[in-house]
Amino acid sequence: MVHLVVTTIVKKGKMEEYLRECRKVRPLVLAEKGCVEYTFVRDIPSHLSIQENIHPDRVVLIEKWETMEDLAAHGKAPHMKEFGSRAAVLRDSISAVVAETAV
Repeated sequence: MVHLVVTTIVKKGKMEEYLRECRKVRPLVLAEKGCVEYTFVRDIPSHLSIQENIHPDRVVLIEKWETMEDLAAHGKAPHMKEFGSRAAVLRDSISAVVAETAV
């Protein structure tokens, strides 16, 4: 199993527009071969002492793919290219961690 965690910092005042784009692309990605999970999440307060500071402009995307090949094909999908160009103008930064199941 391949896990991808993508962290995006959305431009101030652009959150609703960014989330609208996320809602549009999500069902298309979930229909792709090998997609196990594709979930956008936002920070919320908790009782956990190890929690990072809440960032109101952060959106984290949690993805799970059956194989690295499925993830590679996902990146080439036309809807991802379209989403990428629409999302790029709405964000300040983006970073990713690609990992495999360890235990």
